[in-house]
Amino acid sequence: MPLPQRLSNRKAKAIRKLTRRKHRRRQERTLVEGVRAVEAALEAEAPLASLVASEEARAEDARVAALARQAEAQAVPCYTTTPETLAPLSAVASSQGVLAVAEASVAAPEALAEAAQAVLVLDGVQDPGNAGTALRTAAWFGAGGVLAGPGTAGLYGPKTMRAAMGAHWGLALARTPDLAEALGGLRRAGFTLYGADLTGTPACAWQPRTPSALVLGSEAHGLSAPAMDLVGERVALPAASPAGGPARGERAVESLNVAVAGGVLLYEWLRREG
Repeated sequence: MPLPQRLSNRKAKAIRKLTRRKHRRRQERTLVEGVRAVEAALEAEAPLASLVASEEARAEDARVAALARQAEAQAVPCYTTTPETLAPLSAVASSQGVLAVAEASVAAPEALAEAAQAVLVLDGVQDPGNAGTALRTAAWFGAGGVLAGPGTAGLYGPKTMRAAMGAHWGLALARTPDLAEALGGLRRAGFTLYGADLTGTPACAWQPRTPSALVLGSEAHGLSAPAMDLVGERVALPAASPAGGPARGERAVESLNVAVAGGVLLYEWLRREG
């Protein structure tokens, strides 16, 4: 196997730029940080452009050394550097001494109809932790693709990447500035459109069709107007009403977290496919 190369100042500068969204989009690359995240990317044979490890981590941490060997075996260029040089390349406060640069491909919305039978749509899900958790849950339950609409957190931002835990490599991902056009395209391709809402068919009684798309709105505003206009059926997760318990309006809990609600709905939506 080839010996690891020293990370040059030029390459370090290019990697450091990936901590900023505009450069991630310009370069169409993102950072994969930490032992578990890099391990997941390598196991999925994700499109990695390079792997960087600190000299100390590679020498002292067997996990990092193993990742470097695996990357080299997969013909991923590997570089070593000092912890002081690696630290500013990372978007996390405490680096584990290893990161990778991955291609950050985002398809056109119309490509999802060919790549997936079940598409999760994120409609203004602003929190990157919720967006990443939604990706992770979609991958777990077998959705083939995720479409991000306007106002949704960056699919390849560092917080989204960490929350997704490797889900990016098993999903077709797309982004659109025009949700109405994208949803209309899915409907023209034969997809049934469903929307998560406070009112609608209880999830336990939902009979989803295939192919289909499920739209999750933001916690603050719910489904956007384009989504409300286009979904064919709204699906709800009714709160429990125990005998003698408080009325709905008196509950201390106002609503479910969007990632939690999405997880329950994804299960109800896709479990029949298993």
